[in-house]
Amino acid sequence: MTESTPPSESERASEAASAVLREYFATVDRVRKDTSVPASALDAVASSTQLTAQQNLLKSQRSDGLSQIGDTRIVEVKVESISLDNPATALIDLCWDVRGVDIIDSNGKSAVSPERKDVGWTRYTVTNDSWHSDPEDGWRVSGGADLEREPCAGS
Repeated sequence: MTESTPPSESERASEAASAVLREYFATVDRVRKDTSVPASALDAVASSTQLTAQQNLLKSQRSDGLSQIGDTRIVEVKVESISLDNPATALIDLCWDVRGVDIIDSNGKSAVSPERKDVGWTRYTVTNDSWHSDPEDGWRVSGGADLEREPCAGS
């Protein structure tokens, strides 16, 4: 029997930050599709400028009578760096695919711009202000910036 080495703190942080990023996309899709899901659902997966941006977009879409159909597909997730300083921070590059997503008005007419990019890369900042006391569940997506990069494999 071989003993396995327990994951390092950086490996644990990488896995937890990647997991919350996946949950972030599922939550964003859910609140945009179902008006009965409160905007506060985003609080569990986002913080800082990312939370504000998503809340503002959701408020605008809901006041315009728009909703989402379909789900964002996560094609690839690549952890670029982990810092366990305070706050703990992960930079994660994620390739997304929204070809199966439409934003529709109350008549079912698409409100998506024909110029929308359907596949792309974004570098997300995922932070945990309570890393020492809550290393697993304290992670939140706090920022993001689109990357100029070739579409990911499998998209």
